[in-house]
Amino acid sequence: MKRTVVAIAAAAILLTSLSGCGIKERDELRAKVATLEQQLTKANSDLAAKETELTSARDSLQSAQNAQAQAQSQINSLTAELTRVKAAHKKAMAPTTDAKKKKKK
Repeated sequence: MKRTVVAIAAAAILLTSLSGCGIKERDELRAKVATLEQQLTKANSDLAAKETELTSARDSLQSAQNAQAQAQSQINSLTAELTRVKAAHKKAMAPTTDAKKKKKK
């Protein structure tokens, strides 16, 4: 955007100053304007490409965050299940431990 304004301003200044210039100077200034316009076109093209790349990167980031959230949810679920299984195992082993203690006495 800033480059566009600068290029337009430069072109306007160059064109207004053409009235007092010779043919050679006018041609040089026109060549400069043409070069600036080419640079502006390239800059706009590069900007569009970078914006596309940025959008793609944002989409990838969102997908990764969603996958991470799902994985964390699964971890939490499995952790809760593991805790339940350990408690059940401990409860199931308790009578066996009590029976062994009674045999020793």
